[in-house]
Amino acid sequence: MEEIKIFGEKVYIRVITDEDTGLIVKWRNQENIRKYFFFREKFTEDIHRNWMETKVNTGKVVQFIVCLIDGNIPIGSTYLRDINKDSKTAEYGVFIGEESARGKGIGKEILKLTLEYAWEKLGLEKIYARAISTNEASVNSFLKSGFKQEEVVRNVSCSDGKKVDMVFLSICKENYQH
Repeated sequence: MEEIKIFGEKVYIRVITDEDTGLIVKWRNQENIRKYFFFREKFTEDIHRNWMETKVNTGKVVQFIVCLIDGNIPIGSTYLRDINKDSKTAEYGVFIGEESARGKGIGKEILKLTLEYAWEKLGLEKIYARAISTNEASVNSFLKSGFKQEEVVRNVSCSDGKKVDMVFLSICKENYQH
């Protein structure tokens, strides 16, 4: 994939590379990150490299590393997965791996940069998001950013066997307010 950097006010996003594997593994194995994913197994370099090979490198996923503009410091990741060019849809995901960057309002900016890429570069019309219902910060952030709650799916099985309620949300390009 070509070199892409998209700048906001506090952060920029750049295309993920294999060199980011160590960071992704470190971030995904933090309990306060893992508990909000449906896949909760210990994350390994092999799992990540398989994801890169079968999803990112095939165009099924566009994944970015989020960096602070001040200091050029990687703090997390954002992605569009299950990209469907026919229906012009994809699923959005994000996590802030560096604890020092959480709770600073950066998530909304990350979402804005990723959505603008989805609309302008990929030609998508609708973006979905899934969140575990107990992740209130994430659900509220989506709602404040214009996503509409479509449904709550009860008792979804996570990879560790635990059951959670999943909030399913979406936003359409025509309803998106910058």
